[in-house]
Amino acid sequence: MGCGASPLRSTAPPPEPRVPVSLQLTIEERPAYLHARVVGERTPENALRFLKEAYAACVERGCPNLLLELGLSGPSLDTGSIYGVISERAPDGATLRRIAYVQDEIDDPAMPYFAETVARNRGVNVRLFQTVEAAARWLEGEEEI
Repeated sequence: MGCGASPLRSTAPPPEPRVPVSLQLTIEERPAYLHARVVGERTPENALRFLKEAYAACVERGCPNLLLELGLSGPSLDTGSIYGVISERAPDGATLRRIAYVQDEIDDPAMPYFAETVARNRGVNVRLFQTVEAAARWLEGEEEI
C-alpha cells in the first residue's frame, strides 16, 4: 500500500500555530512511505513538535508508513521526558501501519530503545534501525521484523 492509498484520520486537534524554534524539519514523500528528518536541539518540546508535524504530514498525504530520522543534538532526554513525549503521541502513532526510526549520534544509546519500548507497549508498530536504508527496506515490506 503506497502513500495516498489509504485514508488516515487524525485523533489530534489541529496543529498549533508555528512558533519559531531552532528546528529544521524536511519531509519527502516516497512511493511506500513518508521520510521525515529533523535537525535541531534535542528538547522534549522539539521532539514533540517533530512527531506532531510528521504525523500531520502522513494524515495530509494519506500515507500510513513513516520513517523518522532524528538528527537532534545535545544530551539525551531523560526517561521521564521520553515517556511523556511518547505517551502523548502514541494514540496517533498507533493509527499508522509502520513507523521506522533512525537516531543519529546520541550520548546514551539505551534511550532510543527505551522510546521504542514505550511506544510498542502503547500499540505503535515502531522499529528502531541503525540505518535509513534498513528502515526503508522494512517500510517497503522487503524485511519483516
